[in-house]
Amino acid sequence: MNKSKVAILVTSCDKYQDLWEPFFTLFFRYWQDCPYPVYLGTNHLKYDHERVKTIAVGDETDWSSDFRSMLEQIPQPYVIVLIEDYLLIQHIDTTVIEGLITYMGDKGAGCLRLYPCPGPDLPCSDNPLVGEISKGAGYRLSLQAAIWNKQTLLELLRDGESAWELELNGTKRTNDLDAPFLSVTGDSPIPYFCTGVVKGKWVKEAVKLCETEGIEVDLTARSVQTPVDRLLRSAMIGRLIEFIKKRC
Repeated sequence: MNKSKVAILVTSCDKYQDLWEPFFTLFFRYWQDCPYPVYLGTNHLKYDHERVKTIAVGDETDWSSDFRSMLEQIPQPYVIVLIEDYLLIQHIDTTVIEGLITYMGDKGAGCLRLYPCPGPDLPCSDNPLVGEISKGAGYRLSLQAAIWNKQTLLELLRDGESAWELELNGTKRTNDLDAPFLSVTGDSPIPYFCTGVVKGKWVKEAVKLCETEGIEVDLTARSVQTPVDRLLRSAMIGRLIEFIKKRC
């Protein structure tokens, strides 16, 4: 697939501006030869970097409406969607990404998930690196890193929904589409710390990652999770896992 047909969109908003420097420092450190244009979605603020194009959507309305506005301003038909607290931790092999994009296009897929959480439940006989996410599978629409056919993603959005609601309700809407949904089967070709911020607070390990990488984190902008926060998060993850098991 021609590189001019693919873009990267980092979804964010102004209140997360303190994450932009850590994110892009790691992004360009570990994906130096990224051949695709990189867009950052914000409200009003701009991130000053020669390789980043800011898409400012104006005052915050709701997550899905703002996300739609970002996508509509990207001319490329395929978009690799990331979120600003997905902190890269290893070098990216561009040839692997290009191969996955080509495979996705050949299959006419609506999505190819790059971070298998959850992963596929059906094999692809012609590609051991990729599987299919069947209709009815839990979290068939996920906001983990993925390559999207932009038009497919736009069709699944509903104004007024939060990111959480998009994943839950949008998963049901994917069942009405003919395009297959795919996912890598093994390790992610875009390895990242998932996720760096939970409920507005830094995850302790993400701060440590930044320190190890020599990146300063502004802890005056947001605090680090407390032990109570971490306990509540563990309970939430446990409930999420049980929910996924019941849906699958």
